[in-house]
Amino acid sequence: MKPSPLLIRLLLIACACALLVSAARIWWPAAAGLLTSAWWLGFCVLAMASLLDFATGRHNRGLSGRRRLPGNLALGVEQRIGLTLVNGGTRPLSLLVTDQLPAQLRAQGLPLDIQLQPQQEIAAHYSATPVRRGLAVFGKIEVLVSSPWSLWQNKLLLGDTQEIKVYPNFLGISSLQALSTEQTLRFLGVHQQQRRGEGLDFRQLREYRLGDSQRQVDWRASARMQKLISREYQDERDQEIIFLLDCGRRMRARDGDLSHFDHALNALLLSAYVAIRQGDAVGLQCFAGSQSRLPPVKGEGGINLLLNHVYDLHSGTAHSDYTAAAEQLLARQQRRALVILLTNVRDEDSEDLTSAVAQLSRHHLVMVACLRERVLDQVQDQPVVDFDSALLHSAGRDFARRRGRLLQQLRARNTILADALPSQMHLSLVESYWQLKRSGKL
Repeated sequence: MKPSPLLIRLLLIACACALLVSAARIWWPAAAGLLTSAWWLGFCVLAMASLLDFATGRHNRGLSGRRRLPGNLALGVEQRIGLTLVNGGTRPLSLLVTDQLPAQLRAQGLPLDIQLQPQQEIAAHYSATPVRRGLAVFGKIEVLVSSPWSLWQNKLLLGDTQEIKVYPNFLGISSLQALSTEQTLRFLGVHQQQRRGEGLDFRQLREYRLGDSQRQVDWRASARMQKLISREYQDERDQEIIFLLDCGRRMRARDGDLSHFDHALNALLLSAYVAIRQGDAVGLQCFAGSQSRLPPVKGEGGINLLLNHVYDLHSGTAHSDYTAAAEQLLARQQRRALVILLTNVRDEDSEDLTSAVAQLSRHHLVMVACLRERVLDQVQDQPVVDFDSALLHSAGRDFARRRGRLLQQLRARNTILADALPSQMHLSLVESYWQLKRSGKL
């Protein structure tokens, strides 16, 4: 039990009155005795009321509470957290309720001011936004219960500690689950070449349709059926895509509310979802700090396995060693695959990166997905108004030129590139993957 703000204010008023009574002994001696008696009477009443209120308010039997959490949380997405409070006692309760939040959540709407009648149950809620992925641990529900006359507050801890996983922002994936592959690509804005019935894997025979190419016609089946029959093909399935994810210090740079690493994870998950929907298997290998690895997975549960594998991955402070990452991948991945290197490249990486790409290209199809820092575009777009801005503009152009030269070296080695701002990388990855599938290079 602790004094409430009301009791503290009353005690301060009593102290102020005591000073006035002391002053009255000097300036108004005739009334000093009466004022002193009145002060002592008021103080005794306050003391007796406080003691009685303390005795009646110290026990709060029957008050219980529990927290209602969603199944999981997504990074940067506001979610409602529910609290249920039950008064099983015989007197009304005035409550000030807050929650012991994990460090990676930011809450809005706390504390809650709740009036709870005897035998009443109330469901309340507040909003929380995750700012970091990983396992979030909630403590207990903190409740300040006011005494009957609101002179004291009793602090109680209700409910149990709970854990919940904070995933990358997968809500975009959830919204695509009801769509077909073609609808998904249109929704994302991915450009598709209009093809019908073409691909590498035979799918079925069907009646000839206007627009079918002559090479699709199956002449034996046409002669047997006495009408034109076309072969329909589909893109090859059961291929493997391996994401080589950079967890080094450069991926800690921020673009808006998210780091480059978080943007890379979002792009990885969305493109992995499209690939799994297409019948391919998706795997993951991390380097530069975390050495986490997930062998290729496919099917309906594949994206869930991937989500649970990456939700607590974070970038570190290690240097990105591309050659070591390539050697490690080659030792583990024997089957030919599309290897997508997700990283933030600089010109000083030229020798190491080109060597790693050359090693990987001997056995796999390699794509380098480069996260372009937004500040480069912003610096070059700013007007030059003084000497300092001229220096900044020149440095930005020089950095962009050297970075562009590295990307040109990779293109010269027939490396597939996806160079985009972090917030647009998911579109670039999905479009590049789709073009590779349609071209038959994979």
